[in-house]
Amino acid sequence: MTAWKYFSVLAPISLIVSGLGEKCERVKIGTEYYKRQLIATIDGYPTGIVVDPRTEHIFFILHKKNYTKGIHLLKHGSLGIKELPVADELVGQCVGIDAASNVIYIGTNQGIVTYDYSRTEITAERPIGDDDVRNIFIDKSDNQMYITTGSNHEIFRFMNGSAAVKRYERIPKAYNFVLDSKGNVYYEYVDGRLYFFSIEYFEPIQYKGFTRELKYMMQLNMNDEAIIAVKGSLFKLTTKSILPQKIGQLGFKITGMAFDNKNNIVIGTKGKIYRYKPIDSNDPCPADDYFMTSI
Repeated sequence: MTAWKYFSVLAPISLIVSGLGEKCERVKIGTEYYKRQLIATIDGYPTGIVVDPRTEHIFFILHKKNYTKGIHLLKHGSLGIKELPVADELVGQCVGIDAASNVIYIGTNQGIVTYDYSRTEITAERPIGDDDVRNIFIDKSDNQMYITTGSNHEIFRFMNGSAAVKRYERIPKAYNFVLDSKGNVYYEYVDGRLYFFSIEYFEPIQYKGFTRELKYMMQLNMNDEAIIAVKGSLFKLTTKSILPQKIGQLGFKITGMAFDNKNNIVIGTKGKIYRYKPIDSNDPCPADDYFMTSI
């Protein structure tokens, strides 16, 4: 069985031709060109996208009209999407993958539970804490795990791999944040403004050029750069300028974003999940190695 190929219209479109005469479109993001692949069609829209770097499986939260329908799993190469079997009394709200320790964490309204692919049910028999966990961030440089809790979006850090947490003083509250390997923090404060807190400064600095968006999609790419999605555009954040650098325009509203360990970009929008794969000049039309699936 071969993967389904999907070619869509983006403006502008550039075509390149392989040695066999096969055409494929190119989308420029930053200094690289990417091929877009449709890997899933869904009834709703995905947020909170996370990619397991060990397996390339994709986790996301499915939203339909006025309600949220759980955390879903799209396995690499699979023809189906399944909802994670979270117990009825729990509400799955985010996913964090600690690849170094081989653990998948699910943040719920009643603490953190762990998940493995063989589980038939996820229960809260031994949850980590009892907080309302809205977001999980795992620092790849030291494997520390951070959580954002409750409606106030307060941030805590787990201490020395234990279940004990300590408030993260550098950012008392944030809707979304990432921490690069140098210790610089990029975050969206609860008022909808975007800031960075450099290790070279004593206080955070606000980025200019954005209105109060609330719920930016923010991730680190493989180059340890902070990338955010705003409506249909991608921007790179640095500590050298208060103006975000626009690196791409995708032509549709982005609802979720994640980078895998090959620097592919998984993008969610209403009704679809795409993968953007860097184009190698020696292989201008890389094969579609995902099966297109639907839910």
